[in-house]
Formats: sequence, structure tokens, C-alpha cells
Amino acid sequence: MTPVNSWLRGGLLTLAGLQTIASVWQYFFPRAFYDHFPTVKLDPPYNEHLVSDVGGLGLALTAMLYFAAVVMENKVVMSALIGYLIYAATHFLFHVTHFGNFSLAEALGVGTGLGIEVVLAVLLVYVTWSIRGAADNATSQPRS
Repeated sequence: MTPVNSWLRGGLLTLAGLQTIASVWQYFFPRAFYDHFPTVKLDPPYNEHLVSDVGGLGLALTAMLYFAAVVMENKVVMSALIGYLIYAATHFLFHVTHFGNFSLAEALGVGTGLGIEVVLAVLLVYVTWSIRGAADNATSQPRS
């Protein structure tokens, strides 16, 4: 495995690990997630159905990311990353436009944490796209 592929796998596993923590908590312990995950209870009211459904969707993203990290096939990796990036970017966008109940520290923490996930996902999409481009160029070159 090349160093770039190792870095890509590490990034996929990082995103999957972060998503696993939040999603397992949301799905299996929705009330505890609402009450104790930083800033979640600032967006009332509590809705067990919504919290557990979001946890289930997060578990689906987690499975896609772990599968992509295992198989390391370009189309699988790109599919998982694009799905994750759409989720992460819309999640980030919501939070950075709804800081009304947040302290400055809470707003900075949420914005920074979610922003890092978006940036990492964008970097991984770029790396994956670059790997594909390099592989396409290598196969289209005439052999001497």
C-alpha cells in the first residue's frame, strides 16, 4: 500500500470513528445524547424519534466509511466520501447559521469541530480523485 493510500485509509477510519461515537450514542441512547452531547439540548424540544433516526442514518454513513476503508476501491471510497461530505457540510451549515442560544465558546467549539470534519472530507475527496486521475493516466500512456 502506498503512503497516499495509507493516509486515505487513515482519514476514512478517522471519519468513521468520529461518526461511530455520535451515531451509536444517538441511536441507542437518544435521551442521553440529547441531554449530554455538547450543545444539542440548546435546540429544543427533545424528539426521541428524530434523534434515533439521525443516529441510524449516521450508522449507515459509518458502515459506508468502514467498508470503503477495507476495500479501498476508488468508486467505493468516492461514494462513501461524497455521501459523508454532503452530510457533514449541511450539518456544519445548519450550526453556523443557528448560534442564537450558544455561548461564544460553544459556537467556536461546534463550528470548529464540524468544520474540521468538512475540511478532512474535502481533502480525502481530493486525494481520492487524484489517485484515480493518476491511475487513469498510467493506463492511457503508451507502452515503450
